[in-house]
Amino acid sequence: MAAVIQYRCEICGTESSNPIHWFMIQCNAEELKVLKWNTEAASAYGARHYCGEAHAGIYISRWLEASCSPSIPDFNRASR
Repeated sequence: MAAVIQYRCEICGTESSNPIHWFMIQCNAEELKVLKWNTEAASAYGARHYCGEAHAGIYISRWLEASCSPSIPDFNRASR
């Protein structure tokens, strides 16, 4: 008998073993990919799971904000 796999939304914590209309995001510091649900890809290391478009959008917004924010000034370094 096969084990039932539960997936959890990264934003709200909703769990589902039948994640219809869910999205996955694969990303690193340079690239972000939004994917339609695919059980094989969802089980891959580093895949992030979202229960719908709105929650995937929240993560995308946070990722863009983090990558587009200006660097924090280093006030300990001598200025020229």
